[in-house]
Amino acid sequence: MNRKKINKAKTEKFGLMQTDQGWFLSFGDKIYLTKNGNNVCIPNENFIEILKLEFKDHNILESSKFSLTEILITFADKLPHGNSVFIDELIKYLETDLLFYRVASPRNLFAAQSEKWDNMLHIFDSIFHTTWNVSTSIMPLKQNPESILKIKDYLISLDIFNLHIMVYLLKVTGSCIVTLLCNMKKLNAFEAWESTNIEELWYNKIYNDDEKKLELDSKMSEVDFYIKLLDYV
Repeated sequence: MNRKKINKAKTEKFGLMQTDQGWFLSFGDKIYLTKNGNNVCIPNENFIEILKLEFKDHNILESSKFSLTEILITFADKLPHGNSVFIDELIKYLETDLLFYRVASPRNLFAAQSEKWDNMLHIFDSIFHTTWNVSTSIMPLKQNPESILKIKDYLISLDIFNLHIMVYLLKVTGSCIVTLLCNMKKLNAFEAWESTNIEELWYNKIYNDDEKKLELDSKMSEVDFYIKLLDYV
């Protein structure tokens, strides 16, 4: 996920501060304020150890594609808008989900996608009692509005910080369905990563591109990070 990096001078001043209202991100000896003037609250104690590690290793904040510090700062500025900003993003991806669109050829790649993705859709549909159309065409599919509504109702029931992290996972997987299955612990990080990168992995077995392998490995690390955060919410 593209984002502006936090400069080194700033990362070295980050810390944690406890008040009678809970734990907050601090900057120097004061509570940190976002660009919109909001405090950055730490949702629970599960995240404190992760933050301490990030503050010790400034490279995480300066150059990593993902960090809990960045996630919390972004959340603090989105929080006043309520959960609709996160739900709308998830539903937008769901309406044209990655799992609905398969390649027409090569046939063995189509078979690999169908095997994995049909199984995931079966699990998903058995939980939510939904149905979806799939295609090998690039033209947008029209999905059952009742199925979309069922998923929206489920998302409305979730904690707002949970939704915030799910949107980060959504952006790296490209699939709302995979993201929801991860949130419900029906998929682990490897399964989520492998299933949403089937085509890239398939072609890289042929071309053996080291740069592409590094990119895929980075995606795996990112998926693993967000799923661990979901476990801590």
